[in-house]
Amino acid sequence: MSITLTTGRLVQINGVTTENNTQGANTGYAVDFLGNTVTFNFSIGSGAPAAFNIGVFNLPVSLTVNLATGAWTSTNGSSGTIGAGPLANFVSQTKAIRNTVETFVAGNSVMAGTQVAWP
Repeated sequence: MSITLTTGRLVQINGVTTENNTQGANTGYAVDFLGNTVTFNFSIGSGAPAAFNIGVFNLPVSLTVNLATGAWTSTNGSSGTIGAGPLANFVSQTKAIRNTVETFVAGNSVMAGTQVAWP
């Protein structure tokens, strides 16, 4: 899934269209379990959702969410709070992914041992 931008970013040089970025997409994220935050990275480009290509004239945006309170801020100046229901759902999914990865690592000699699930 991607984001069809309300206002795309048309780039013209000397009157010639160089690119027309009409979609945005989450291109990655990092969870800091100790800091209890997650940061999502978004880029603009075209070709989504089948084959998203980041534009040369990309305007990246990062969104950081506090996983305890739901407070969020973005690098383009927006902020707010995620509702309790959606936040609880996301935290639950994130813990499930963490448990799955730790189980894989413990069982495949990356860090041999026994994984203990996070509640």
